[in-house]
Amino acid sequence: MAKFFVFFLSSLLLIALSQPDWSPMLCIVSAGIGFALFWKALVMIKSKKGKFWTATLFFALIEIIQLSWCLSDRYVGKPIYVALGAVSLWLGIEFGLVSLLIPPNKKLSVLRAFVISSLWVLMEWSRLFVLSGVPWNPIGLMLTSTLPGMQLVSIGGVFFLSFWIFLTNCIAFRWMQSEFSILAFGSWLIIFIFPYIFGFAAIKLHAKGIEQAEEKIHAVVVQTALLPEEKVLLPSLYSEALHPIFQWERILTIMAPHKKRKIDLILLSEAVVPYGTDIPLFTVNDVKKVFEKVYGNHSEEFLPFHEELNTKVGNGYFAQAIANYFGADCVVGLEDIEPTAAYNAAFIFSPYSKRRLRYEKRVLVPMGEYIPFEWCKNILRKYGIEDSFTKGTMAKVFEGKKIPFGVSICYEETYGDLMRENRALGAKMLVNLTNDVWYPRSRLPMVHFLHGRLRSVEEGIPLIRSCNTGVTCAIDSLGRTLAFLPYDCSENQACPSSLYVKVPVYTYPTHYALTGDRPLIFATVAITGMAFLFSCFKKFFS
Repeated sequence: MAKFFVFFLSSLLLIALSQPDWSPMLCIVSAGIGFALFWKALVMIKSKKGKFWTATLFFALIEIIQLSWCLSDRYVGKPIYVALGAVSLWLGIEFGLVSLLIPPNKKLSVLRAFVISSLWVLMEWSRLFVLSGVPWNPIGLMLTSTLPGMQLVSIGGVFFLSFWIFLTNCIAFRWMQSEFSILAFGSWLIIFIFPYIFGFAAIKLHAKGIEQAEEKIHAVVVQTALLPEEKVLLPSLYSEALHPIFQWERILTIMAPHKKRKIDLILLSEAVVPYGTDIPLFTVNDVKKVFEKVYGNHSEEFLPFHEELNTKVGNGYFAQAIANYFGADCVVGLEDIEPTAAYNAAFIFSPYSKRRLRYEKRVLVPMGEYIPFEWCKNILRKYGIEDSFTKGTMAKVFEGKKIPFGVSICYEETYGDLMRENRALGAKMLVNLTNDVWYPRSRLPMVHFLHGRLRSVEEGIPLIRSCNTGVTCAIDSLGRTLAFLPYDCSENQACPSSLYVKVPVYTYPTHYALTGDRPLIFATVAITGMAFLFSCFKKFFS
């Protein structure tokens, strides 16, 4: 029994703390032997029911620890505790089912190792199709704790990393079963170090090209750092909301240090100001006064379309004025309301252009952006949520001033196959607009960043992120962070600021950009399907 608890607790702590922002070293160790240590404890249990519930509890506890950022409940309320418990139990049951395939009395075969790894990938992948999906915390995230380990996503995405980690741990368990034979150790070592060898080769291949890239995108990325109650009145909180005119003045002030710099692109975060795009909120004269106050006389020359000074305009007018003043494309997150639909959207405003392009968010947050069930309405009404946004239907690539780029909003960037559609449409860069303020002083901004940066390596293109309080940054096509602003976390509070970055336009083809998740899913279905048929035939003829 003492031996059981040693293996159980050591593996629990090892895996639970294996997050790239907590301990890269523990991530490396867990990717190699973390689950194997747990399975070593699991085979000491005799009954199948005991094994299942032990494995379920084990993995559910890990998920509760790693997803504990969502317990910052100031804005989302106490129901989040129920949601965390339900999700953790669900993921725990998945792990419990897979762990039943670990043989207690005979050596784990290589074929069964592939079956176990394949089944786990299918379970992780299937999470994307429940409500809006649960893309958080795939096992493969452990390998992304180092830059070389991260590069393997260019082959098969983050689920391929999950497959590799499970296979590595199965071979490690096989080694432990064989009384630590040299041959079994050699097999495990080759599988364990392959991602890092591949990663070092990929970095060596592309790093020089990034350094020597002649074309660069000069971007200003804005972080407003406004709390929800500062942006709009909230019925559940005492609120001192700023009028949108003062929010725009704040944005112009944040951008003022860059007004004499060369700028190709300006990014303003998701739903950067409230009340939509064209709802008349202020007059042209109001806009003129704000520009003159922040940027001095004659700045009104850049106002759009020479409207009468008493003409009422909306947030879109301000965004167009910014694009005109800086001579740059301005990508801004705004809600957009139509007679029969409302969208969480991103717009691109080009200098002196009457044409505006819009991207509609395709993955909506349950309870926050859409109401999945009728019984939820009374609960959500307490938090000021009365209705749902309309879901977008397609990826859209904007032809920017220099290069075409794809846009994602909020946690859409955590869906690899979804972001791949931008690359297929010709995008040479990804842009993400997000707002992580709903879980204040938590790990969410960093967790979101760790998931999002994988898209740059999967697609072989750079990424720029504009966040209200999250990790506002620029990332090159190898997943390296070029620059970032201080973000909201337990130690720090995000401050209003802006980031000026020169992003090298270096892209390269990747297998994942070409094929997405399909080859991996087809292969894992084939492996598990053949194993099931083989098992059925074996039982029939025996």
